[in-house]
Amino acid sequence: MIERRNRPRRLRDTSTQYLEQVVLTLRSEPHKISVIKSNCDYYQKQRFLKKGFQRAVEHMQWVLAVDDDIDRICKQIMSDDYIGTRLRKYPLLFKGVNT
Repeated sequence: MIERRNRPRRLRDTSTQYLEQVVLTLRSEPHKISVIKSNCDYYQKQRFLKKGFQRAVEHMQWVLAVDDDIDRICKQIMSDDYIGTRLRKYPLLFKGVNT
């Protein structure tokens, strides 16, 4: 039997701190959702994009398509499920929210 070694998880890296700031900004300024939507549209039109990033854009569009509930969107971004991990892997989706 092969023993699996799990890499220790870093709790506070810079991308996590950045995304926590994004979540705080979204909760205080809900109109910034339009920035995320425009980022998704911009990256979806790119011709050559990594497949993982394309998937993240699709997942973000699914999250935004359900409704405009800020709390639900923020919980989904920070959740530890497949979609949340995929979204946090590409912080370019949230570019311009903290400005």
